[in-house]
Amino acid sequence: MPAHEHFTDNDLIDAINQGDLASFEVLYDRYSGKVLKRCYFICLHLETARDLMQEVWVKVFLHLHTFKKQSAFSSWLYRLTTNHCLNYLKSKAHSEALAGDIPIDEPSQDNPAASIEVHHLLQKLSLEDRTILAMKFLGEYSYEEIAANCKIGVSAAKMRVSRLITRIREEVKS
Repeated sequence: MPAHEHFTDNDLIDAINQGDLASFEVLYDRYSGKVLKRCYFICLHLETARDLMQEVWVKVFLHLHTFKKQSAFSSWLYRLTTNHCLNYLKSKAHSEALAGDIPIDEPSQDNPAASIEVHHLLQKLSLEDRTILAMKFLGEYSYEEIAANCKIGVSAAKMRVSRLITRIREEVKS
């Protein structure tokens, strides 16, 4: 398996499509942490994020043959992840749970990357605002892609991102 680690994503995808499951493990190891972070950033509940991450990887395994290599694999993966998380959050069962049944995790004290301030800042944002930030800064979506996903104009997408950054900066200062 160590030989696989030096393969490009496209080399791994070709190997997976030919039945090499060890290549899938390498691809999983390469991106699973980033997928988990994206899921958590959107849903703010660690166990739900872990479940969503596993569902995303099942989708990747089942649909990898549809990846056309016209863009980076990471872009395709992050878009799939974001869409999967958003679809989950939009589902009727989860909408009912959002009324108060699902707790939002407090960051653990042994994880220095999960500071309480950042966690509380994210909690204050609406799901749509968190999604826009995730698309811009975690998914590296263009403003055009954000606009299309949110069904708003490009200038509105730029303004929303700018206002969210300003809002977060003001919250951090206070």
